[in-house]
Amino acid sequence: MTVEKFHIKKISEIDREKLIKFYQNTFQYEKPFSENYNWRYRAGFNEFEPLVLLINNEICGHAGLIPVDINFQDERRKAIWFTDFHINSKFRSRGYGKLLTQEWMKICPIHITICNDQSLKVFKKLNWSSSQKFIRRIKFNNYLRIIPMFRKFNDFNLIKSSQDNLKLLEINNSTLTELIASNNIQGSKKGVYLVRDESWFKWRLIDCPYKKNIYIFKFKDDLFITHLKFKNNLKILNIIYSSVPISNEISNIFINLSKKNNVDYLSFISNKKKLLDNFFPWEKKLNFAFNSEDEKILKMLNKELNDIQFIDSDIDFVF
Repeated sequence: MTVEKFHIKKISEIDREKLIKFYQNTFQYEKPFSENYNWRYRAGFNEFEPLVLLINNEICGHAGLIPVDINFQDERRKAIWFTDFHINSKFRSRGYGKLLTQEWMKICPIHITICNDQSLKVFKKLNWSSSQKFIRRIKFNNYLRIIPMFRKFNDFNLIKSSQDNLKLLEINNSTLTELIASNNIQGSKKGVYLVRDESWFKWRLIDCPYKKNIYIFKFKDDLFITHLKFKNNLKILNIIYSSVPISNEISNIFINLSKKNNVDYLSFISNKKKLLDNFFPWEKKLNFAFNSEDEKILKMLNKELNDIQFIDSDIDFVF
């Protein structure tokens, strides 16, 4: 039996071109997005960075991260999102996923992720907790478009007009100031929340490599950040951030906006359960997994962290 030589290294220790090729082949990210991996992992915010698994000097595993601060009852603590988790299929079920995750967990004491069922199995083996309190909601404008044969080519027309008292804002310092102020007001009402401050909004919006497809709207005093995407010949509008929970009124306003701009479906994340959730496969319950050796922190993550949106992790890129 051949024993593979393996190493776990930080991505800063790996050749850039080798990394980019791995990201393109493994995660099917487009070249501009693959090349912007420093943005994707919020490099420079602190010393934390993703890890790669090298077997016989080839990248065969990856554990990405996004550093974030979480406020716990007025105490700010460092945490990391687990993102872009991958083990080459040839080396799965051989303990490498667990090994890589254990090494990743040493980076920071508080861990959170939205993950698929396969990754969740690995986290469960390492005593992570999980819940399905968040739901990805989809509002179709044309149900026939669910079926691939009915998907005709759809021009990627940008959203240019406002309607229904929905004001389109420019992405500039003035809008950022308004977003920060609004988010601070909402955060002050919660005991536990993800810190979205000036540094965070600047990273997520101003420095975003797909900023041209980001649209910020204002309805009354509430703010909404959307991402217009084109995937599998579908035109998609994700509400990636909202300063308030999305009510039926707000949902209907964005559905109207989607229809007038030939968007196939609208999507957002909610923590509100509905009676018919189990009947529609596109109303997907998300696996929220979290871990900390501090039992108090663990309980607060489970019971009090109730505002996670597309914009916070890698789920905006994945869905």
